[in-house]
Amino acid sequence: MYSRNSFGSYYPIDSCMSRLNPVIKLINFLIIVLLVIFSMSTYVNIFMLMLVIIMMLLSFVPIKYYLSTFYSLRYVYVLIMLLCYYFHTSLEECIVYMSKVVVVVEYLNILAYTTSPSESIYGIEKFLSFFNFLYLPISNIAFKINSILRYFPLYLTVKYKTLKASSSRGIDYNSLNIFKRFLLLFKIRKNIRRLTNYKSNEISKCSELRLYDIKKYRTNYRTNKVGFYDIFFLLFHIVLLYAHAIEGGLI
Repeated sequence: MYSRNSFGSYYPIDSCMSRLNPVIKLINFLIIVLLVIFSMSTYVNIFMLMLVIIMMLLSFVPIKYYLSTFYSLRYVYVLIMLLCYYFHTSLEECIVYMSKVVVVVEYLNILAYTTSPSESIYGIEKFLSFFNFLYLPISNIAFKINSILRYFPLYLTVKYKTLKASSSRGIDYNSLNIFKRFLLLFKIRKNIRRLTNYKSNEISKCSELRLYDIKKYRTNYRTNKVGFYDIFFLLFHIVLLYAHAIEGGLI
């Protein structure tokens, strides 16, 4: 059964991060994405990493979940270092690239852990309401986007459980060298993808039946007020964006 406490799934706990307005969360994330794409400033990226760490602590989600995500991407970090060495990139730029990956992945983790499926769909739906003049199926689009954002965490969860099931049959993944690990993952990739798609469709159907009808405009019964922490984190993100604009000569 898909665990609510697994990587990237909603962690039901009361914290200031969980009480943030989902629309503000989405706006903050878009600002972070812009900074990750366009900013190569060491200071801006360090402050983004510090912001993510603070948000992780304020989420009250056990830090081991975030650390397990960091550890699961260890080969990505090795690949980045190899690419930086191949293209003769400086150590400072290599660290910036690695911090960008950590910021994006852990920020997505924070959003997934502190935002329920209904709230995340609500936030996307409210954000896309600016395009109502195009007569688009906003609710349906928001539902699809939310499913896509949660597909990767679900994929990793299914992969972990598949490897755990393989170990019970005598294939110990942790005892294999890196080449045999890649070979094993290559062999079971189709089963992992098939199980992930099945589980994703199952979760989508449950969400559609329990939360709302995606063919109609959904009413949110939870009061989503913009509080102190919403303003604080939004201003912090705007300050980072402003610092990048000044450093890049845009202002």
